[in-house]
Amino acid sequence: MSKAVEATPRTSASGDAEAQQQKIQSEHVDRAEDIHVDGEQGKFSAILGILRKLVGVADVVDLIPESDDGVERMLAVLAWWFSKMLKHTGKVHKPFNSILGERFFCHWDVSSSSQCSSESTASSSITNVSTGAEATNRVEYITEQVSHHPPVSAFVYRCKERGIEAAGIDHIKAKFTGLSATVATGSECKGIFITLKSRGNEMYKCTHPTGSIVGWLRGSLKVQMIETSYIVCAKTGLAAVVEFKEERWFSKDKGNVIGKVFRYDESKYGDQIASWRLKDIPKACSIVATFGGNWDQQVTVKHNGSERTLIDMAALKIADKIVKPLEQQGELESRRVWEPVASKMRQGKYAEASRTKKAIEEAQRTLAAERKERGEEFVPALFKPNYADSGMPELLDDAPINI
Repeated sequence: MSKAVEATPRTSASGDAEAQQQKIQSEHVDRAEDIHVDGEQGKFSAILGILRKLVGVADVVDLIPESDDGVERMLAVLAWWFSKMLKHTGKVHKPFNSILGERFFCHWDVSSSSQCSSESTASSSITNVSTGAEATNRVEYITEQVSHHPPVSAFVYRCKERGIEAAGIDHIKAKFTGLSATVATGSECKGIFITLKSRGNEMYKCTHPTGSIVGWLRGSLKVQMIETSYIVCAKTGLAAVVEFKEERWFSKDKGNVIGKVFRYDESKYGDQIASWRLKDIPKACSIVATFGGNWDQQVTVKHNGSERTLIDMAALKIADKIVKPLEQQGELESRRVWEPVASKMRQGKYAEASRTKKAIEEAQRTLAAERKERGEEFVPALFKPNYADSGMPELLDDAPINI
């Protein structure tokens, strides 16, 4: 069983561009990173920049245990689900916008010290982090921007040695109401689908939370989670409902998230869970675990008569991602696309960086106009085109993966 938690900064096609900007920030180019709000257009630009960070997708596949206990596997998936929100616990940053066809590849290694077979891994020990030393298993991440209007990216990440794979679609929508803004998944996004091949393709569907963006008046944006999400596994007949409490401005809440794990009848309730809040869980569904705490700090779980830590966000760290050198990357890989902009930013030449960025975007508009004139549709290079209905993209057998 793995105890590693590997949190990526972002997992859409321009995720590496954000990582590049975070590197820039570490090199004392802070103002290139912060989002400053200046009028309604500034608000719109700012929110577009952080949307995919919010529903940004997968962060780990290597923590799912080899336990024979289905409840422990569900708790491990739940802990992973919380871990992917690590990127929302601090200051909000603005990434580059992906161009159509943009790709990003990377991998990270899970050390032998992060592997064990204890069923308790889904709890307190889950906060151990792999940094790539003593590597035994490799986790690969593959993504491509498959649509520009609306902006949609497909992703798969996998650990072949463990037989674990996660897939999904990044697509978001935003709504402004006065001084508040909410960010939720768009119609193309159905959630993240985790498949445990060693368990007979046991699949977990995990929906994304809705985010509320606050701090507009101060010009310093922060993400709060609201509403309800769920995780469901039809094969084991287990599901989890996660309910977020809206945080108050003038008081400290003791906890901002609560939830329950329960057994359900797939044939009777399978198509209803998506609309349930905690109060809607029928008495016929037996509760096997409850959890609560602060999603951005620590969450505990009560199971089998005892209470333990499910996940401690403060103990998590972002693992190093391994990416091929720039000269070995294709023209549509994120760092190749955005390096001309990033290099100007590193030099403090922000006006030139802005002009370079606009030139890249204008070139994309020209390509789009040429495709339209020829009557051609964009065809993804990495993914099969039939992802829309299921929201679970599949890689082409001959996908040109550069890891």
